[in-house]
Order: sequence, then structure tokens, then C-alpha cells
Amino acid sequence: MSSSTLFNVSSMVNQRQLRLHNKDLSRAMERLSTGARINQAKDDPFRNYEIKNVNSEISRIGKATQNTTDGASLLQIADGTCNEVHGILQRVRELAVQSANDTVSSTERFYLNQEAVELLHEVDRIAMSSIFNSKQIFGNKGDSFSDEKRDLKDWKPFTVGIDGYDKEGNKIESRQGVLHIGYAAGVSDEMKISIPEISAKSLGLDSSMHTYTAGVDIHPYPFSLSTQNGAARAIDDVDFALSSVTTVRTYMGAIISRLDIHNDDLQDKDITLSKYSSEIMDADVAKESTVLASSQIKQQAAISILAQCNARIGKVLEMLG
Repeated sequence: MSSSTLFNVSSMVNQRQLRLHNKDLSRAMERLSTGARINQAKDDPFRNYEIKNVNSEISRIGKATQNTTDGASLLQIADGTCNEVHGILQRVRELAVQSANDTVSSTERFYLNQEAVELLHEVDRIAMSSIFNSKQIFGNKGDSFSDEKRDLKDWKPFTVGIDGYDKEGNKIESRQGVLHIGYAAGVSDEMKISIPEISAKSLGLDSSMHTYTAGVDIHPYPFSLSTQNGAARAIDDVDFALSSVTTVRTYMGAIISRLDIHNDDLQDKDITLSKYSSEIMDADVAKESTVLASSQIKQQAAISILAQCNARIGKVLEMLG
């Protein structure tokens, strides 16, 4: 009796083929059920390593996009505040022009000045209440949004007035911040911003003593519409303030526009990488369906042949009995 009969080698061969068919069948069913071609590192070690890096970059781009959007939102709130302040200053200028007319009585100038003072108090209130994520946008301490000291040697903060000083020579403080709009740690991934203080004082419209030069003489005066001369000087002061606020709005508009462009760029990268990830990971449904059907047929055939091999051994036992 040959050893092939004793050990049923043909059955062993068919069992091996059946295991291979079952393996192909299981892999096809797994890919069809998950929709992914790579479910374990062993499926494609190189592509698995590559897809992990791609997915990590997609995740970082998502956070950079969120940071960019948040930064634009902060500046849009600040721009909205400046828009309201600009409208208030326009009204104060109208009052100054009205008060400068000598057809107005001193009593009327008193009421015009009272309205202007209240409007300037509203400027301070609006600026102080401009908050984004619990952070006050317009500060007057010259600090940063993170309350950390910033090394500003490598960049020049945005300033208003005359090189960062008001008409009286007082420094206009600004609040500095860093918008981390990239997804790495380089300088190119950061955008440094500075938002000048917006208040009646920084705009030169408070009741403290200001100075003007008449010839060679310097005369102190408070901002007031109570007198004709004061109202006439106030027109010039408000024009200076309006110019400062407009400059701030122009700066913010430019930064917001830049952030919008950067956001579009990040979204383009996200779409490209997501498409590449899909090409690597997505299972070919048509191919896997074909493999599934083929493996099922081969499995059934292998089971049938295996049964015949085992039946042959049974006949040998019958002969021996």
C-alpha cells in the first residue's frame, strides 16, 4: 500500500487549497465590508505607511484651517467694532460742525457737547466689550493676546497716528498676537498681527488737556464743543481720529483678505490629499466582488474534492474489513 494512501496526501493537498480559497474569500469579504483595501499593515506595508502620513497631514491641515477661520473671525469682530466707532465719530464731527457755527447759542453748544461726550463714552464701551473667546481685542496695556511677552524685534507692529504716536506725542499702545495658520512650526506658518488701542483717549478726543500751536505759542485745551473755538478745533481732531480708525480698518481688511486666500489654499490641499488617500485606501468593489464570487466557487469545489478524497480512504477500510 502506497504511503499516499496511508497519509491521504491528496486530501492534504486539497485542504491546503481550501485554506487558500478561504483566505481569499475572507480578504474579499473584509474589503467589501469595510470599503478599504488596506485593513491591516500586512495588506500593503509600504502603502500603509504612506497613508498614515497622508492622513496625519490631512488632520493637521484641518486644524490649520480652523485656526485661520478663527483668526479671520477675531479680525472681523474688530472690524465691526471699528465700523461702529467710525459711525459714532461721524456723528461727533457733525456736532462739532454745528457747534462751530456762530448762529448757535451757548446753551445749545452745551447740549451738543453733552451728546458728543456721551458718544465718546460709547466708543470706549464698545471697544472694551469687543471680546473673542474671552479675550479682549482692543487693549491698552501693550500686552499680547496670550499674556506672554512677545519678541517683536523681527517684525514691525502695525501702528496708527504718526508712527504709533497721537497728535500729542503719546504712544498708542497695541495688542500683539500670533495666528498659527500653518500646520508646522516654522515662521512661514505664523502670521503676526497687532491691533491698536481704540478709545477716546488714544484718538485724542477725551477731556484731558491737548495742545495746539498758534505761531510759536503752544496752547493747552480740552476736547470740547462748548465753545466756538473748541468746536472748530474739534473738527480737525475728529478728522484725525477718523483717519486713524480708517487706517485700522484697512489693515484688518487686508489681513482678513489674506486669511481668506490662505483658507482657500488649505482647502485645495485638503481636497488633493483626500483624493490621494482615497485612491490608496478605497477598495475596488468590482474587483473584490469578482474575487468573492470566484473564491466561493473554488471553495465549494475544494470541499467537494476533499469529500471524495476522504471517501476513497473509506473504501480502502471497507476492503480491509
